[in-house]
Amino acid sequence: MEQVLYSLPDGWKYQKLKTLIKMHYGKALKAVDRIEGEVPVYGSNGVVGSHNEHLWNQPTVVIGRKGSVGEANLALTPSWTIDTAYYVEIIDNEVLDLIYFYYFADKFDVSTISQKGVKPGINRNDYLNLSLPLPPLSEQKRIIKKLDELLTRIDNAIEHLQESVTLKSNLLQSALDGQFAAIAERMTFESLAEIKGGKRLPKGEKLSDEVTEHPYIRVADFTDKGTIDLSGIKYISKEIHKQINRYVISKDDLYISIAGTIGKTGFVPPELAGANLTENAAKLVIKDKGQLDLSYLYLFTLTSDFSAQVGLATKTVAQPKLALTRLSKIQIPMCSLVEQKALVSTIETLKSKIHTAEAVLLGKIEDLKSLKASILDSAFKGEL
Repeated sequence: MEQVLYSLPDGWKYQKLKTLIKMHYGKALKAVDRIEGEVPVYGSNGVVGSHNEHLWNQPTVVIGRKGSVGEANLALTPSWTIDTAYYVEIIDNEVLDLIYFYYFADKFDVSTISQKGVKPGINRNDYLNLSLPLPPLSEQKRIIKKLDELLTRIDNAIEHLQESVTLKSNLLQSALDGQFAAIAERMTFESLAEIKGGKRLPKGEKLSDEVTEHPYIRVADFTDKGTIDLSGIKYISKEIHKQINRYVISKDDLYISIAGTIGKTGFVPPELAGANLTENAAKLVIKDKGQLDLSYLYLFTLTSDFSAQVGLATKTVAQPKLALTRLSKIQIPMCSLVEQKALVSTIETLKSKIHTAEAVLLGKIEDLKSLKASILDSAFKGEL
């Protein structure tokens, strides 16, 4: 796909980037080889660390070559760019202002020139062959000043909206913790539910994309919303299922990840009832449904109390696996079934209101991002 070019105001012209800038390859610098210092180390998506030496001592624009392809970051101090990105050198500062180029690079949709496939990226020559709408230097500086003012206001507004989203999320967590903290009586998981692990595939066997009667649920399928993502479900054959058919989960059970991403919990949708469960997860099977409500149990697993008992609050040591014996000893605040259902209703009502408010805020953020893109587009058409 070719770059779209527009008619420009008098005094402007399109000029190939290869006549205006040089793009240099970054140089590999593994985290273990960095000596912490004042020099920022840039990757394709921004600062990834620091070092005590620089690769380039002038202001530059860092452009993602692999990974976050085409993402532009402005580095105004001496910096080091690693080999997943390019750094830019302006050929003549009297012709092109670095900040003007940065805004162009930040706006440009690199998907029009990026290479697709297993390892997407951008070719330096393809990028340098792009045409830049180039006004006189004085006009570039006027545009930069205007963009700085407008985009700073937009960025500040986005930041405030994002803070509001975070506050609402914290409010829900605080309400959830408070509801359970008010309950004095506690019982262990093992006294209320059977705790059973999943099962790995027999040696030499593999999961398949071919749909069979036997889906196999992995931790990778667990969502952050307490259910299973059906889009990537894998399957096993009837023969494999026969070997591990005792390790299935029903819609009346609660799953919990015990390896990899520990402590992720949720419900199994009806269409996956009877599916096999990975060895990296366990299921909680309620012994007496007249004593414990499944949704109440799920909400407890979202509390700070549960996280602390599981060990998720301790970030200093990586926890390779959550032992079923430890899981069985976790204590849950207990009240009557009627009170449990009332608590669930209270939290779900609050959650619905907060999610509605968050959706409005996120919508406003997207509107501001669109406005930002529109302003940048106008700037490079000479309409700002």
